[in-house]
Amino acid sequence: MSTPGDKKQLNILVCKPRLAIQTIRMNRFIRCEPLELEYLNTVLENHNLTLLDGIVDRRNPLKIAKQIKAQIVLFTSLITTVSDVLKTAEKLKQLDQPPLIFVGGPHAEVIPESFFSPHIDGVFFANQLEGIVKVVQHIQENTPYQHVPGGAFRINNQLIINPSAPLDPLHMHRPKHNLLVNDPNRYHIIYYKPCATIKTSFGCTGKCTFCFCSEMHAGGYGARPMTDVIAEIEEIPVNNILILDDNFLISRKRLLAFSELMKETKLKKNFIAIGNARFIAENPDVMERLKSVGLNAMMVGFEYVSNEELQEVNKDATINDNNRTIEVCKNLDIDLFALFIINPDWTHSDFRNLAAYVKENEIPFALYSTLTVFPGTQMAKNGAPFESDPRKWWRYDLLRLHNQPRHMSKLMFYLWIEVH
Repeated sequence: MSTPGDKKQLNILVCKPRLAIQTIRMNRFIRCEPLELEYLNTVLENHNLTLLDGIVDRRNPLKIAKQIKAQIVLFTSLITTVSDVLKTAEKLKQLDQPPLIFVGGPHAEVIPESFFSPHIDGVFFANQLEGIVKVVQHIQENTPYQHVPGGAFRINNQLIINPSAPLDPLHMHRPKHNLLVNDPNRYHIIYYKPCATIKTSFGCTGKCTFCFCSEMHAGGYGARPMTDVIAEIEEIPVNNILILDDNFLISRKRLLAFSELMKETKLKKNFIAIGNARFIAENPDVMERLKSVGLNAMMVGFEYVSNEELQEVNKDATINDNNRTIEVCKNLDIDLFALFIINPDWTHSDFRNLAAYVKENEIPFALYSTLTVFPGTQMAKNGAPFESDPRKWWRYDLLRLHNQPRHMSKLMFYLWIEVH
């Protein structure tokens, strides 16, 4: 047993769990750099870390934990991997020398109680990186960690939940992108390859009722200093970069500063960003500036092709905004990835309307997802039914049906998606 102040390195397994075999996925087309692992690898670099990206690496985390004699296992989880984390944690605790097990990630941030298990020692739900660093430091020094803010920790089979202040983007660590450097060809977005990932802000100002992202970061929004963002871009060794902000297009002033700094540094990068149709429609001049410094593609949530449906989900855009977005992107030669939601309550005519809209507007990349009620979203809080059994959450891949279509068979529903 070490004494307080002893700073020996710890053996830590950092795991992004693999998806269930049955999960419908698009790995052949989109495989993002696991930014959460890059961040953890950066803040815990003084320890003996083993990184496991289960999306591309099918190795068994249980075997790896045994091989490296892991003292700590850190899981980062989406809703689709909650069940796998719970099962793996139970097996890890059965080892002769069971590790301490902690969970973070998007799902833990919004619904930490999903991981309130006797086999899990702590769940990070706010200021996750800061909390993890502090907890690991306490374990390293053999001192209690259960007081660390932003975490829920197990003491004598009871959970102690510690509130935390909101995330402060001004003090965010800058990840080193080691996984990308070691194997750049693993990560790509369609034909943008290899492709890095970067976060310039956290949270979203939108309030779409179906969206999980708007519930993260306590429903708030914060942006990193643009000088820090540019410094990270300068360190990224590949030409293609996905800006993974929930909505990059929020502030004219910030985006103009981004464009100006990119010009000053003379960096040559190709950017893919996620943004809102209303901003694009109202700020074509900003989009032109962004294009001039490397913005090559936009992912935009069009969601529906009727204003009534857009209003129902509290979307801050109209059909006119969507139409104008198509026009702006065509004029600037920006690849447009238009994201649509398909509602199980649709009739055949609704499908035909969507097909006609995509065809008439010559949308090059139209992507479709099935309307899915995620627990923790405003839609779920408003009473929309959702799956309450975590063992079935692996089905939340945004492509599956979760209830019987109202006006057609399941087969016909999926055939319509295939036709699109």
